[in-house]
Amino acid sequence: MVQRLRSPRGRLIVIGDIHGCHDELMDLLGRVDPQPDDLVISTGDILRKGPDPVRCIQLWRDRGYLAVRGNNEEKILELARARRSWRTLFLPKEDRAILRRRDLLSLVRRWPLAVDLPRLEITVVHGGLFPGMPITETSIERHAEDVTRLRWIRRERGQWISVGKTRELDRDVLWARAWKGPRTVVYGHTPLRRPRVDRRAIGLDTGCVYGGWLTAAIYDGEWTFKRVRARKQYAD
Repeated sequence: MVQRLRSPRGRLIVIGDIHGCHDELMDLLGRVDPQPDDLVISTGDILRKGPDPVRCIQLWRDRGYLAVRGNNEEKILELARARRSWRTLFLPKEDRAILRRRDLLSLVRRWPLAVDLPRLEITVVHGGLFPGMPITETSIERHAEDVTRLRWIRRERGQWISVGKTRELDRDVLWARAWKGPRTVVYGHTPLRRPRVDRRAIGLDTGCVYGGWLTAAIYDGEWTFKRVRARKQYAD
């Protein structure tokens, strides 16, 4: 699903992977100070790995913020469909807390795979897009798994393929480096020490849950960034 929106009257604020880090999220929102005319969007992976995903999702719902689904939201929805399976018995308590909240699961199911702002020429996804891939409902749905998981890609037999989380061959490239448009794509999923800015892509997963930073990209005619340091390392 692609959600297409008009340009906000105020700022566009895109926040990288939160992973249940509620305290850091509140710190960052305090620095960014969203106003009623601003549009706030998460790059996904609000859930899992961190200490308080329930409060993060509740905040997102109560404030009317938007989000795209990440691979960790997809994982939770998969577990919800099989919630009576033995697989759910060994989940962290934070995951079990989400699975008990049908209202929050229903919200997550409604999140799109991409939020597109045509007039700003900006698209938000979690993982990434293959070079030359059209930002249409059909194309996004066809490549749904890649849209939530894409990192390294390789050109083979005239087309791009995903090679997973790590580079395997010298000719493998991060998808964002090969992406040439037509939109500037703001994404998460790939942990970085600092925001990555390519010609037409901006990476915002700066590893908060791993003891790094939580980062927001703010567009108000030009891009600026604000970030806060993780209070501790929550996951390896």
